[in-house]
Amino acid sequence: MSLYTIWTSLHQKEQSTMHRQERDSSFKERLRVGAPQLGTFVKIYSAEIIELLGMAGFDFIVIDMEHTTLSFSQVEQMVRVADLHGMTSMVRIPDATRSSVLRALDLGATGIQIPQLYGVEEVKDAVDKAKYPPEGSRGVTYAHRAAGFGNTPPNYLAKTNQQTTIAIHIETESAYDQVDAICQVEGWDVAFIGPVDLGISLGVGADYLRGGLAQPVHRILEVCQQRGKQAGIAVTNEEQYRFALQHQIPYIVWASDVALFKQGIEGIVKVCALRKNA
Repeated sequence: MSLYTIWTSLHQKEQSTMHRQERDSSFKERLRVGAPQLGTFVKIYSAEIIELLGMAGFDFIVIDMEHTTLSFSQVEQMVRVADLHGMTSMVRIPDATRSSVLRALDLGATGIQIPQLYGVEEVKDAVDKAKYPPEGSRGVTYAHRAAGFGNTPPNYLAKTNQQTTIAIHIETESAYDQVDAICQVEGWDVAFIGPVDLGISLGVGADYLRGGLAQPVHRILEVCQQRGKQAGIAVTNEEQYRFALQHQIPYIVWASDVALFKQGIEGIVKVCALRKNA
C-alpha cells in the first residue's frame, strides 16, 4: 500500500493547520526549555517504518534528503504519516538552496536541518530563505500544505516565523572555527553536531566521549549555552545518549532507520549462527 493511499484513507483524521502549528510551537518550546527530544534519521520511504517509530514513542524524525534519493513528493507523504502519529518532522535538506528550503517548509515539515554550512554568511542566507517577510525573503503562497491549501489561520506568516525550527549543522572545520559568530546569528535554533563529518574535517576522528573530538564538542556546547542556542547531536548507543542527557542536549538523533534495522537483523543472524554451531 502506498503512502498516498494510507493518507487518503485517513485524511479526515489529519490535524488541521492550526493544530499543526500548535504542535510545531510545542516542539520548539520543549527544545527551548531543554526537554530531551528523541529522534532518528529516516532514510527509507516507508509508511510502516514511520508508524513504528511513532508507536514506539519517538518524539521526532529527521527525514534525510542529504544522503538518500528521496524526492520532495515522497517527503510530503512521509510528513503526513508522521503527523497522523503526532510526531514532529524535520527535513535534512540536500543543500541550502532557496528551492530546497522552500519546498521542505511548504510541504508542512516542522523545520529544516541544513548540512554542510561553512560560515556566518551562509547561515544568515539560509535563515533569510526560511523566514517570511519582514524577517526574511521566503516566497509567500497559501496554496500548499503548510498553509492548509488556503484554509489558512490568522497571522499565519508571523506564527510560522516563530514556530519553524531551524537546525544548523556544525560539521565543517570552517563552521567550527566560526561557531561563536554563527551562534550570534538570530533566527535559528539548534546547533547540530555531526560527529563523523566534524571529526573527519578536524582530523581527530568521531569519538566525542574520550577521543580527539571531545574537546571540540565541549567547546560547541559551551558556545551554545553562552549564546542561547540549543545543541543537537547524533548518538548511536546508550553511553552517547547518556552523554547528551548529562550535557543537557535536547535535540538527540539516535542513528537511523537503516542502522536500527541493520542492528536488528545482524543480531538475529548471530543468534542463529550460534545455534547452528552448538
